[in-house]
Amino acid sequence: MSDLIDKIVEGAGQVISEVDKGGRVQSAVTGLRQRMAEADRKRKIAAVKQQIQDLQAKEAQAINALSAQVLALYEAGTLTQPELVSLCKGVDEIRARIEEKESELQQIEPAPPPPTPGVAPGTVPEEPATGTRCPNCGVAVVAGAAFCQSCGAPLAPKEPPAPVHFCVHCGAQLREGARFCPKCGQGVPHSP
Repeated sequence: MSDLIDKIVEGAGQVISEVDKGGRVQSAVTGLRQRMAEADRKRKIAAVKQQIQDLQAKEAQAINALSAQVLALYEAGTLTQPELVSLCKGVDEIRARIEEKESELQQIEPAPPPPTPGVAPGTVPEEPATGTRCPNCGVAVVAGAAFCQSCGAPLAPKEPPAPVHFCVHCGAQLREGARFCPKCGQGVPHSP
């Protein structure tokens, strides 16, 4: 396409040079040609740079594939080149150090909390509504406090705990309203 533009500009330049004896139009055409040549040169430079980047990416992929193949031969015990065996042993040493550091991390990192029933893994369960947060400002409050230490809002009094019931036959703990014992199967007497 740039060849077509060059021919058009050249043809226009010839016509203008015959018409313009003062040289003003001729200098404008010359400047236009120079700018177009510079733009074409920049496009070519960008295209070659992109080709170089693409080739470098392919080179990195080929090196990774070669490395993986050499490691596979080493691990299979069929690699015989001493220089490559030495490099593979270096990889083994690094892998052993990674395992040591992962073990060290497991020892110092806190264990993840056990999963909470009904809460999806990786999510933070909502705090139970036991007065641990101020309903007005959301700040954590001291257990048993009557007022928020941050905003002074009165805190709802705690509800008394539900009474605990036990089976009269075997002593197992019963749910509220249970009609039968889950452990012995005996009927649970209810008071009116």
